[in-house]
Amino acid sequence: MSENLRQFPRKEIQIEVELSFLEDDSRTVITRDMSEGGLFMRLKDTEHYPMGEMVNLRFKDPLSEYADTQKDGIIVRHTDDGIAVAYVEIDEF
Repeated sequence: MSENLRQFPRKEIQIEVELSFLEDDSRTVITRDMSEGGLFMRLKDTEHYPMGEMVNLRFKDPLSEYADTQKDGIIVRHTDDGIAVAYVEIDEF
């Protein structure tokens, strides 16, 4: 059995996320799971979202008392049923 080496443990949480990508209209998708470091969203058209591309996410974060949250993220994984996004913190300068 392999050891889970994740920095942030995943929690099975289904919430609505407003997903924005490039110049596309935003769309609402449902998460499968999430952690402090990112989330997995269920999608059928994963090929529309290339690996390594940036996306913007808006949601009510259940890990922070459902606070209105906006995060930038990078697409880090594709599966047959969705994409995984790691949050990217951009420091103010």
